[in-house]
Amino acid sequence: MNDNFPNVGRCISILDRLMKMYYDHGLTDFEIGWGQQFYAEYIYDHPGASAQEMVECIRVDKATLTKTIKKLVEIGYVQTVNDEKDKRIKHLYLTPEGEPAVRRIKEIHSDFYHTLCSGISSQDIKLTEQTMEQMIENINQKVWHRMEE
Repeated sequence: MNDNFPNVGRCISILDRLMKMYYDHGLTDFEIGWGQQFYAEYIYDHPGASAQEMVECIRVDKATLTKTIKKLVEIGYVQTVNDEKDKRIKHLYLTPEGEPAVRRIKEIHSDFYHTLCSGISSQDIKLTEQTMEQMIENINQKVWHRMEE
């Protein structure tokens, strides 16, 4: 076993927990938190997106996506519109009530990124992002297909 894994895994876990706390605190004035912010922002940036598009982009299982979209619809941040040709497909749109939450999410992204990257060169940030993308793809090849089964 590689002795570096415990440290990499610990760092990823700590960063994940800190991000959740940061976002949840920043979104206290809204009815969403870390768990819903990616979805609301995606729908804002991709009006009319389908659930299948979101599953592929966010890499989440369909049950989690369905539960999250249901909550966003219940609180009035998202509306669904049936596809005119295929009634099985629902297109997702952010409502005007959801727009302030997404504006806040984007502010939090900026604040978090500046805090996260403080004191780190842009070259190191770019290399870290590339490395993390490759790590994600490595794990994705082993795990994602199992989630779809």
